[in-house]
Amino acid sequence: MTISRVSTYGSYLSMLNGINGTSSSLADLQQQFNTGIKSQDLSAYGTQANQLLALKAQYAQRTGYSNAITAATTQVNAMETALSSMQKIVSNLLSSANIPAGAGTPALSPVTSSSNGNLGLAVDSTKSVFNAAATYTVTSVPSNSGKAGSYDVTVSDGLGGTSTKTLNLSAIPPDDGQQTFQMAGGPGDGASISLNINQLKGPGSASFSVAYPDLAAPKALLQGALTQLSSLLNTKAGDRYIFSGSRYDTAPVGDLGATKQVSQVTLTGGTLGTAGDIYEMSVGDKRFTYTTTGSETSMSDILNGLATQINGLNQQAVANGQAAPLPLTASVIGNQLTLIGDKAGYSFNVSSNVYPTAGYQNSSTPAGDPTLAGYPGYASHTDQDNVYSQYTSQLAVAADPTAVPPVTGQPQIDNLNLNGTSVDVGDVFTVSMGNRNTVTVTSDDANPANNISYDKVSGPTNYTYVMTSADLADMKANGVPTATPPVAAGDAMGYVAYKLAGLVNADPQRSADATVTSNPPASAQITLTGMGSQRFATTSTVQNNSNQNTLTAVTLAPYQTPASFSTAVASPPYVAVYDSQYQSGAENTAAYATSTLNVDDSTSVTYGITSNDPAIQNLIIGIKQMLAAVNTPGNYTTLMSNARSAMVSAQSQIRQLDASTVNAQSILGTAATNHKTAMDDLETQIGTIQNVDPTTVAAQLQAALNQQQGAYTVAGKIASLSLVNFLS
Repeated sequence: MTISRVSTYGSYLSMLNGINGTSSSLADLQQQFNTGIKSQDLSAYGTQANQLLALKAQYAQRTGYSNAITAATTQVNAMETALSSMQKIVSNLLSSANIPAGAGTPALSPVTSSSNGNLGLAVDSTKSVFNAAATYTVTSVPSNSGKAGSYDVTVSDGLGGTSTKTLNLSAIPPDDGQQTFQMAGGPGDGASISLNINQLKGPGSASFSVAYPDLAAPKALLQGALTQLSSLLNTKAGDRYIFSGSRYDTAPVGDLGATKQVSQVTLTGGTLGTAGDIYEMSVGDKRFTYTTTGSETSMSDILNGLATQINGLNQQAVANGQAAPLPLTASVIGNQLTLIGDKAGYSFNVSSNVYPTAGYQNSSTPAGDPTLAGYPGYASHTDQDNVYSQYTSQLAVAADPTAVPPVTGQPQIDNLNLNGTSVDVGDVFTVSMGNRNTVTVTSDDANPANNISYDKVSGPTNYTYVMTSADLADMKANGVPTATPPVAAGDAMGYVAYKLAGLVNADPQRSADATVTSNPPASAQITLTGMGSQRFATTSTVQNNSNQNTLTAVTLAPYQTPASFSTAVASPPYVAVYDSQYQSGAENTAAYATSTLNVDDSTSVTYGITSNDPAIQNLIIGIKQMLAAVNTPGNYTTLMSNARSAMVSAQSQIRQLDASTVNAQSILGTAATNHKTAMDDLETQIGTIQNVDPTTVAAQLQAALNQQQGAYTVAGKIASLSLVNFLS
């Protein structure tokens, strides 16, 4: 090898500089190939740099508009879908196939009785008019004001409605007419219940239920509509609730079906009782009591005393700047007290009791001759004859002038004692008498000695006296000075004996005459003297009575009364009762906020519907009105007519909202299209300035790579030369 084959040191350095230049050019080509543009450095574009900047600024502005439009379009589309579903809900509820024009025919359950035969009845469905689905209870108690043998029969529906009539089936003729009970109070008010009472001889109770099968499906449909509507109003698009106004992260509605609690307390009974009776009501965690003074003239006096305490507690707290401890209002109509919560969703417990003053314990005892012999059955002590014989002091003897010596006839004499220091209103005293006859059963005509004879008591008649408030006052003030013997004022048992004797003697079919022998203190004797030699059987009972009034509390089911929900539309800043923030505050301007979006430099669009929009409030009110109709069959036609009118108005308003939403969709869609077209044009102009041809750049990049590879090969060989290699 010759020395001329070796480059000088300067040439070597020049070669290395060439390699570095090739590497820089290669890097530029690689960047152009990867990005598709000439350079990120504006200086590379020379005089076109300013134009490129302007084009990119326009593109960025339109990109911002487009992104905002996309987000708004997502929300508006979701809103339009929800509004379309709401319109379907309204259409379904306005369809007569789903919501009938009438309540249909009520279905009655069989009557069940727990009266030991004292009370027997049937319901005449053809003559009855029912106004509510309910369980009706019929009770009978001895009447405090009716004539002997009368009973106060009360029908209650368990919803606060009651009706009471005084009947007497033992009278001749029986006072069994007017067995139609007109209900008053509660959602069943105005119902007419026709009963056929065929047995009424003591305290008893019976019950039956009324249902409306045709309303079960509409009720389920309406409740389902509220559930579906709740889901629609709580719809989310992205990370926000679309019907929440500006409360983006808060579900806008709570329980759409929430209503105001309505509880009714009914006071039933025959009398006002006496001074000292205590009527108690517990409402929430508060207890209220009213103690009678004896001057009350109606049940309303007692209930108004309780209502005044309840309302007064709240009024005093508000006057002191405090929250009402019981946010509810009490009102009284007749014998019914109604409690209505101030806010939907607020619930409270209600219970009630009556604590009467101690009553008197009167009794009746036989006054017969325990040594009486020969009385049929007396010696056996095994049957009812033993009871009858206790009252008998003289047996009936038929006259027989042919006997030796002649037998003088004598009547049967029975006696009973009434015992007690005083009486209560409603105490019941009963004497029962029936003729005794010997009945012979012929079983062997050939041998009369084998025939059976026994005594039969036929047609016992009950003579019943019930102490009334008027009689009680008369007894205490006057007694019966004209009686024989006279009854002194305050002689309770003498007064009762006089009344009972009068009942017996007024009966033309009686078995004996009654006379009174007073035996004060705290006792009176009634002597019953039979007619001729007629035998009779006597028993007696006393039913002591104190204040038998009852307070019955019941909470009505939602929508059973229009008072349970409001039909007023809330206006800003007040929110609707179903709003999720209603309980924490009735005002919230954010609940009504809508959105405005600039879709370009000269056009804006307002969009967004809140759950408090009047159209949606009216829709929910209409559904609740329909539920009120379904839950109040007696007023179904009127309530449903009003509800349908409200739903038709809501339907029109929902359509207007849907139309405005569709208009917003159109504006947003047009703007999005315009921006897309403009951005496509901008992309073309920008590309003309800064884009490169990928094919050309790829060829240049490959050539540069080849050149660089050759340079590295030469440089590598030169770098490997040594003195040994040179000399060789």
